[in-house]
Amino acid sequence: MKILNQTFLQWWKKNSCGYRALLFDIDGTLIAGRKVMPGASALIKCLEGTRFPFYLLTNDGNHSTEEKSVMLKRAGLNIRPDRIVSCADALVPFTEKNMLKGKKFFVMGDLGRPNFAEKAGLKVEKKTRKICECQGVIVGEGTYNWQSNINAAMNYFIKYPDRYLVVPNPDSYWPNGSSGELGIGAGGKARFICTILADYGIRKKPTYLGKPYGAIFNYAFEILIKRFNLPASLQKKQVLMLGDSLASDIHGANSFGLTSGLVLTGITNNDHIKKAKPSFRPDFVFPGIN
Repeated sequence: MKILNQTFLQWWKKNSCGYRALLFDIDGTLIAGRKVMPGASALIKCLEGTRFPFYLLTNDGNHSTEEKSVMLKRAGLNIRPDRIVSCADALVPFTEKNMLKGKKFFVMGDLGRPNFAEKAGLKVEKKTRKICECQGVIVGEGTYNWQSNINAAMNYFIKYPDRYLVVPNPDSYWPNGSSGELGIGAGGKARFICTILADYGIRKKPTYLGKPYGAIFNYAFEILIKRFNLPASLQKKQVLMLGDSLASDIHGANSFGLTSGLVLTGITNNDHIKKAKPSFRPDFVFPGIN
């Protein structure tokens, strides 16, 4: 681990030749609340100007990449939808791997507009009375009737314990930038269901898609190669993941085999780094992007 005094932009200008692609976290890295981090816009323009391969990775499965692009533009960061990879995008390889195209899934809450599940080739069911017709449950986010949905999902897995419980966003909570309070994330709701099932004697293991789990990184790595004509033999260490969270961005990148970079503009400080386990420590630490 190298703790650097120079910003990421300063370091990147001298060291970019050692990498073939970049992956960015969004909140706390490129965006702070509803404002762009200093240097973020310049960095993105530089990468686009040189046609350097990059994607933005997000655990926001509640907004489609089209919706997320609009939100970022409002904050002052111009990012096209096709530069964003959502945790829910990993429903595509999940559907293909398990040969589920055309199958019906019960969706708790929202999965963006257009809907990520439908884009992956799944049929979406929202009515709790029809949950038993489904091959599994996908835990979305947003505002919906938690009581009826959680009760339906709990009883569904008591009847069908081997069916799929898919969680695009594994986060237990998310920060509400406007109020400073926390909201309960999809991962938290899924683990609540699993805790009740465990008390009942049923061990249910969710399929997580977002950071720090491998599904989102594997999907991003594969489309980097396809879209930018990178060699199939591309080394994972030639891809750098830049984020602000040790638990999500850094641990996920390290586990997948990428080079990891941490910016101290989000939720992590130097004390957190000192106390972190080796698998949670970044390769590089930067004070910020610029």
